[in-house]
Amino acid sequence: MVRKQSRIHGVREKFIPQNQIVGQQGINLIERFVLEMGYTWTPTSGANDAGIDGIIEIRDQKTGAVTNLIVQVQSKATSGAWEAETATSLVYRVREKDLQYWLQGNAPVILVVSRPAKQEAYWIPVKPYFTTPERRASCKAIFNKQTQRFDKEAAVGIASQALATDKGIYLRPPPKWEVLTSNLLEVMYYPNTLYIASTPHTLPEKLRGVLKELEERPGELWYLKEKRILSFHDLSEFPWTEVVDQGTVETFETGEWGLSSDQERKNDFVRLLNQTLRQLCYHKGIGVFASKNGKPVFYFRPRKVVDPKTEEVSRETRTETWKLEKNSMRTVVQIYRSDKDKSKVLYYRHHGFVGQFHRFDAKWYLEISPTYHYTRDGVEESRFRAENLAGMKRQEGHQAVANNVRFIAHYLTEHDLLRKEYAMLRFGKLLDGAVEFGIPEADWKNRSDPDEEPQAAGESDAQMELLSE
Repeated sequence: MVRKQSRIHGVREKFIPQNQIVGQQGINLIERFVLEMGYTWTPTSGANDAGIDGIIEIRDQKTGAVTNLIVQVQSKATSGAWEAETATSLVYRVREKDLQYWLQGNAPVILVVSRPAKQEAYWIPVKPYFTTPERRASCKAIFNKQTQRFDKEAAVGIASQALATDKGIYLRPPPKWEVLTSNLLEVMYYPNTLYIASTPHTLPEKLRGVLKELEERPGELWYLKEKRILSFHDLSEFPWTEVVDQGTVETFETGEWGLSSDQERKNDFVRLLNQTLRQLCYHKGIGVFASKNGKPVFYFRPRKVVDPKTEEVSRETRTETWKLEKNSMRTVVQIYRSDKDKSKVLYYRHHGFVGQFHRFDAKWYLEISPTYHYTRDGVEESRFRAENLAGMKRQEGHQAVANNVRFIAHYLTEHDLLRKEYAMLRFGKLLDGAVEFGIPEADWKNRSDPDEEPQAAGESDAQMELLSE
């Protein structure tokens, strides 16, 4: 609006207030983002501006076809701070007459608040947001800065407001090349030879007992099946000569099982891989919990601390160093204590995963499904395990799950002077692939990862002593 002021030297001056300049800057910012989305923008002005500042028409970015699907836009801009503004949210109070005007129409309306000087804007869909009586009565909109940012990444969300629920129209996602990383960790090496021999032992406990009497602990890369032992260990060597019939020892190339089309042989091979994974995890301070659904849960064991005076062993919080975007410390075992009595331990929370082997195109991969395990003392299952696990799963966001996958993959492949590389099973990298559509960063990073802390400069990378079984 152009206003008149007092006469100077007989001429009546005109002026434009600063808030009008900021308002136009806000509209210009919206127009820029809309065009970056690939949509069209039609501003309203003058007599046509009755609470709507512009109209977005949805356009197919790939073909250029316009759809006649529109979204009305109301812009509110400022050069300062918004009400109750924090790093993650802000509040905007709408006028009752504006809200009534937006709600009574048949077109979808979005409210966009912006700070043009910092090139930032946020949006809400007015009609869905003000459906509850409480919000309607308060005339107050609360914006989430992480998930409601208005920029070119909001294209899909804006289009969804324009689509009628009974329409089958499909709009392609905005083009954005991105590399997606899966939870499939490539198996780079497993033993080349598989051994099979007859044995008089039918129970694993009996066979372990014989090995214990011989004071030998060769490992558990074997299992019993129909009075035969299948193993990655060389059954022609001691101490296996004491538990198998040497005249029946057969050797096979592992690929005959691992790449076989015969389901039974494939199952035998996977079972040996699972045994090998257990041994690798044992060497890395990871225990195994037999869950009720039959899928073993691999969980990080606590740090072992021995009192030099009493020689008593305690199980303490455990952290591990790894590199994400920069060196970070991840808490993999956390102790929760009573608020009233700090000496009373309620439970231990352990990071963990469920692992399952799959074969694709003659290659084997370990599928990593992050999870948590809860114990009462670092070893024995907590009676609140199921409830705590369900609660934790409800809290986790996309980014936390993705980071858990990356961390577990890193930990299974990592080795150093203190933790030697396990010779019987080695992993490569997580399987990834490029796609021509992306997921907005705000959707991934809407929740922080509470267990991830940047490592302080100069902090030691020394590994902590682990609790042995």
